[in-house]
Amino acid sequence: MRGKDARPLAFWIAILLLIVLLAALAGGSVALRGESAATPTPSALLNTTVPSTLPGPLLSDARGFIALPGSGAPAELRRETSAAPSSALRGQSFIGAVSGTGRRVAYWVTVDGATRELRVFDVSAPDQDTSLATVLATERGAGAVWSSDRTGLVTVVESSARARAGEAPAPFSALRVVDTPTRGIREISRLTDGSQYWAVGWDRVTRLVGACAYGGSDAMGIAWVVVGEDTLSSRVSMESGIPALTIRASGNDVLGVVNGSVLRVWTLASYNTHGEFGAAPGERISFARWKPGADEIVVLVADRLEIWPKAGGDRRVVGRGLAAASDLLVSADGALAFLTYDGGASATAVDLASGRTAPVPMSGSRLVLPISFR
Repeated sequence: MRGKDARPLAFWIAILLLIVLLAALAGGSVALRGESAATPTPSALLNTTVPSTLPGPLLSDARGFIALPGSGAPAELRRETSAAPSSALRGQSFIGAVSGTGRRVAYWVTVDGATRELRVFDVSAPDQDTSLATVLATERGAGAVWSSDRTGLVTVVESSARARAGEAPAPFSALRVVDTPTRGIREISRLTDGSQYWAVGWDRVTRLVGACAYGGSDAMGIAWVVVGEDTLSSRVSMESGIPALTIRASGNDVLGVVNGSVLRVWTLASYNTHGEFGAAPGERISFARWKPGADEIVVLVADRLEIWPKAGGDRRVVGRGLAAASDLLVSADGALAFLTYDGGASATAVDLASGRTAPVPMSGSRLVLPISFR
């Protein structure tokens, strides 16, 4: 009996040993007691490192400039990424304005010193420009600015040096509004005291135009003039030290630089309703431009590029150690500032969000105004 019982037991022991042997031959996928599970090879580990994203290029083919090769040459359209012009405008030089979107351009065509025709075009189709208005032979177009809703233009028209036979042209400077859909033009104000108009803005909701009357060789502001579309106007004397060229509008808001050290902000309707923000003692404000799409101002002060809130408060520095610039432009989308040097010999783009910089391709032309090809 004992021998018979031993045979089945031996059989089952053999089966158990066979199972253990097969498991070992399978590569040890089952860990035996007292052993550690196999460690995966490095190639089998999941890579959890997220690759860093390199910043994209600052300059874009979707944006560009109106550029001026020389005082007697026609203005050109070009992209940020290339100094080569994509098209040229009519006439010589450039007297005009770009709309807030950067898409529509209005300019006075200058031919042989006569600036008589106002034309408008879309940046995407400059060859399809159309005529908006023409002035008399004794007059010349001297400036233009778009209304805040881009449906009209305030133009400055002055007496020219071209007189009728035997007549000397009486000096004047006039504001004329142009409705672009109808192409109707109408004079709303005229100066005959030797001062000149610098058109600043036109709010078609309140139907008010704001302009600076200036005079003298230094073109300093004399008075702030508010004119309704009904030609009724009011005039307020401006404090001394504000060059007319520094006065810029963004919607109903206006800025000007006082004596190179104070930024004054007011409204189209009221010069007296204002705020003032000073530079640090001993520092000079070179340029101040509105940042499109924001209640902020891009200011080049001393050797820094800063963002100043319109309402005051903390200022943000976006660039330091900058050389003295010839001009400051801000792209139509508010993304970049452009510092130009040596009258157009070189230019630098500054990202207003990160402070990154990049050189702008240049060929000696002066960058006049930013445009958008979007």
